[in-house]
Amino acid sequence: MKEDTAFNICAFGASSSNIDKIYISEAERMGKILSENGYGLVFGGGRTGLMGACARGVTQNSGRIIGVIPEKLNLPGIAYEYCSELIVTKTMHERKSKMESLSAAYIALAGGFGTLEELMEVITLKQLGYISSPIAILNTRGYYDKLIEQFANCVKEGFTSGAYLDLFKVCATPEEVIEYINSYEIVDLPDKIKEVLKT
Repeated sequence: MKEDTAFNICAFGASSSNIDKIYISEAERMGKILSENGYGLVFGGGRTGLMGACARGVTQNSGRIIGVIPEKLNLPGIAYEYCSELIVTKTMHERKSKMESLSAAYIALAGGFGTLEELMEVITLKQLGYISSPIAILNTRGYYDKLIEQFANCVKEGFTSGAYLDLFKVCATPEEVIEYINSYEIVDLPDKIKEVLKT
């Protein structure tokens, strides 16, 4: 496997393990499929929840894992112990920026406030042209259905262009995620700055 940014995929996901086991198993399967396809994993460095599950899937297939964790959370029982490389940052902001810079694609597993914030940041970065990478939402058991409805409502109420719904791909399974990433072509989107200047 080539160990460079072009072959790393970032996965955002819950740190909580107090969730339905289907989320855990799908996250683990996602990690396994990433590794089988030659991709390295960049993730938040935690051993619990969907973060840990995805990393375990990569580990089971002897794949490369880069964990990025803030020093406040770099504690025994929290940090994933089998990372190929563990990067410790001073702040959550630095952590997120580092994860983004190491990755050529992004996957949102199910998650809470932190996962939603990470997903919204990369969508916004892509909307503004800072990145052009694929962004996949793994919608296990319809977890993100309400969020997708909210995105549609943003379009309906005129807060964003319908074209920006192409910033990301909603996928039902890990297989759909990897197919999207493997076949991804950069999409032609409206220039957000020009859109703002028109108003």
